[in-house]
Amino acid sequence: MVESRALIAFEEQYRTYREFIASAIRWHRPHVEVAVAGLEALKDEVARLDPDLVICSRPNTLDSNGRPAWFELPPDPERLAELCLDGRRSQMANPALEELLRAVDETERLIRTKPYSDNC
Repeated sequence: MVESRALIAFEEQYRTYREFIASAIRWHRPHVEVAVAGLEALKDEVARLDPDLVICSRPNTLDSNGRPAWFELPPDPERLAELCLDGRRSQMANPALEELLRAVDETERLIRTKPYSDNC
């Protein structure tokens, strides 16, 4: 049973990175529906899938549509990543897989316990 949906979107040059993140989430959180997209298709895929969590190399510039979580994960380890959960933002340097999985878990907690979240 799918409890949440995640979309992983990166530039084509980082497709291996994108696929690795998607595979890791599928392996560690098999109940999460995970889709991947290139940045050129981001807007269409967000509209089509309506994901709860987006993990992307860019900040959110789209209509949030009540989306509780957006994880800006730049492929450049020198840039800070920014996680937005329920409208609250936090930054971190070069997050590991554990932080990505924590974002998945926290997103699921939000959609279970808070029917209307602050947008990200």
